[in-house]
Amino acid sequence: MRLPYCILSGMLRERNPHQWNLPMQIPPMRPTFKINFPVNPDTAIDLLSQLLSDDDFPITGRIAGSHMMLVIPPDRRHFWSPWLHLEVEQISDENSVSQSTVRGRFSPNPSVWTGFMLAYIALASMIFFAIMFGIAQWMMNNPLSSLKLIPAFGIIAGVMYCSSLIGQRIAREQMHELYHASMNALNPKST
Repeated sequence: MRLPYCILSGMLRERNPHQWNLPMQIPPMRPTFKINFPVNPDTAIDLLSQLLSDDDFPITGRIAGSHMMLVIPPDRRHFWSPWLHLEVEQISDENSVSQSTVRGRFSPNPSVWTGFMLAYIALASMIFFAIMFGIAQWMMNNPLSSLKLIPAFGIIAGVMYCSSLIGQRIAREQMHELYHASMNALNPKST
């Protein structure tokens, strides 16, 4: 079993052996991981569904087929609380033994994520129109005043990205809680 490793501010991500060894990586907005387990997918889904049916465990969620969503209970949830989306897939090794691959992706509340993406789309649209207007001004030999807005839009996008990283840092403990709960459910021998 390949275990994920932690990078910058405790985010989970699988190591790629062909990845360049850069001194610093850009942290992902939605950290992901992928782990293989020596159980078939149906067993893995049953183990994960037992996690949700345990009333004493401080995690809620939903399951639909081979997809699962784990969330922090509403009484402990805040603006940056993570949601863990899990997908269980079947893989076969050389001996035709059925194994499972669990792919996980952390994200904020879908409404927070949608708001951020809409803001990024709006900023990209404003940059596009500022460039188009700047080209029109240039063709008419007018001052290129609209191009002065582009750095401001870039700064706003940078501030939004930094705020998402700060949000991940705030939610780090809950991210680890969701991750370890799902891994402990799939690895009952380790508990």
